[in-house]
Amino acid sequence: MLPKIDTSIEKNPKTRKRKLKEKLSGEVNAYVIIAILILLAVIATWLVPAGQYDRVMDKTTSREIVQAGSFHLVQKSPVGFWETWKLIQKGFMDANVIILFILVVGGSFGLLTQTGSIKSLIAKVVCFFKGKPYEKWSFIFIFAVLFSFSMTFGFAEQGIIFVPFIAMMAVSMGYDPIVAVATVVFATSLGYAGSLTGPFNVSIAQQVAGLPLYSGLWFRAVSAVVIFGISAWYLLKYATKVKKDPLKSLVSHLDFSKLEMDEDPEKVVMTGLHKRVLILFGTSVVFMIYAMLRLNFGMPELTSYFMLVGVLIGIVSRMKAGEIADRFVDGAKSLLYPALLVGFARGVQTIMESGVILDSLINYVVQPLSYMPTLLVPGMMVFVQSMINLIIPSSSAMAVVSMPIMAPLADLLEIQRQTATLAYQFGDGITNLILPSYSVLIGALGLARVPFGKWFRFAVPLAAILTIAVIILATIAEWIKVGPF
Repeated sequence: MLPKIDTSIEKNPKTRKRKLKEKLSGEVNAYVIIAILILLAVIATWLVPAGQYDRVMDKTTSREIVQAGSFHLVQKSPVGFWETWKLIQKGFMDANVIILFILVVGGSFGLLTQTGSIKSLIAKVVCFFKGKPYEKWSFIFIFAVLFSFSMTFGFAEQGIIFVPFIAMMAVSMGYDPIVAVATVVFATSLGYAGSLTGPFNVSIAQQVAGLPLYSGLWFRAVSAVVIFGISAWYLLKYATKVKKDPLKSLVSHLDFSKLEMDEDPEKVVMTGLHKRVLILFGTSVVFMIYAMLRLNFGMPELTSYFMLVGVLIGIVSRMKAGEIADRFVDGAKSLLYPALLVGFARGVQTIMESGVILDSLINYVVQPLSYMPTLLVPGMMVFVQSMINLIIPSSSAMAVVSMPIMAPLADLLEIQRQTATLAYQFGDGITNLILPSYSVLIGALGLARVPFGKWFRFAVPLAAILTIAVIILATIAEWIKVGPF
């Protein structure tokens, strides 16, 4: 007689559902998601009517903007099989600056890590924080600093350089890499949503809408506090849970031993060489911030700059020329996954542009606003801008495309243009928490070795909570008439 097998656990529907959920979330691959989006974009070029807005050069912003009310249908231009592959390649060409920046940052950090300087610094930080009552607040402090950078001068891809440091710190202190990724990604994406003086979103959007530059600052400051407060609470809650029970980490089944200190932090000695390298790197970060603010450094300049920083790190560390090259390449390899993904993601946009459906989709998304009750319009504007962010992930590009439509539409619906600008700002940042096309997110996940599926499961609840919060904020802004108009 065969032995009786206990199947009570498997018969439990809750257990089966939980196991299935864990299996599915763990198998989600960012490349598969992008492939699906590419396929959908190609299909859309065959099904969605082609259309365009007229565009004119705006003297105020020195950018080409959309003319409101100028949408018109044009001849269809569906994308075929072979053309799809060529447009994906074009996506790589269009995203080459970001791709190269990610690889160069990886190379520079490869050199920095090889010197042992980061290890000694992490040891000092762990000894300072670990076991202290304020231990978990260290991540909130870093989050607050990076958030302030993001909401004032548009700090985004630059945040990637801090991920390896924070990831090693988090794992060594008994947390997980998701905490590290959240510290940076929350700051860069939500910093844009709560931006005060962002040159790439608020400045352009208000100029296109004809609003006084940085008007409504007080309300955006209140919004920034709300957005930061909710996200900090969410991060702190997760970090506390993981610290208390590591098995509750969404990535508890993965091996992050390479991010952990391989010896007692108390016994790690910071040598004179380590100090010189850290001073060099710290100075380079400070100069980077200065260069962005005063010297108008963009992505090309920052890429060149970090190439130089990497070489200087190698020289100060007394590495041979061949060793510098090898370590730089090894570091760049660690970010090949996210760098390539950025190119594939940009392919989605190039396909829609080639099929002349990008403006059509925006037009169809915006049209329903004209038929909604006034009270619901501000919140729906946030939702619409979030949808547009899925199509156009660039903040500045999104501003010059959507705001020329939204500003006149706000006039027509008797909604303040300031409200429309706030809706754009809110929609621009929050969806980046879960977008596989957001370069900072993909770069951070690659450095911290966190699967996209696990991150998605972690971030979706926060994205939902924040969306509800900013919809309420946009409605309040219209109700109290933030102004000036």
